[in-house]
Amino acid sequence: MMTYIVDTYAWVAYLEGNKKFKPEIEQSLLRTPSIVLAELAKVMIRKGFSKKKSGEILKYVCESSITLELNKEQAIKGGEASAKEKLSLVDGIIYSYATESMQLLTGDKHFKNKPYAKYIK
Repeated sequence: MMTYIVDTYAWVAYLEGNKKFKPEIEQSLLRTPSIVLAELAKVMIRKGFSKKKSGEILKYVCESSITLELNKEQAIKGGEASAKEKLSLVDGIIYSYATESMQLLTGDKHFKNKPYAKYIK
């Protein structure tokens, strides 16, 4: 069974019914960086979701995956990844959790062709 770091793009695509993400989300072990929860909360406000609906979605994400906390060591790795990979700071933090055996699941073009990303178009 695969293990993925799930980014905001992948969660939003899956929750909106994008079938390309369904097998990976439903048949893998998932880990979600805590900063992705912040991005999801922002996306849901922008899309006009009710507080209740947003809460249900965030609860689902948290129950479906292990939340990866951002501690000081990971924050430093995120800053380094951001600079090295030419990513925004948030994307660098998210990408810093990815490894060869635990790839980032994404459709975000910023991660296309990155060595530790499974990019789904």
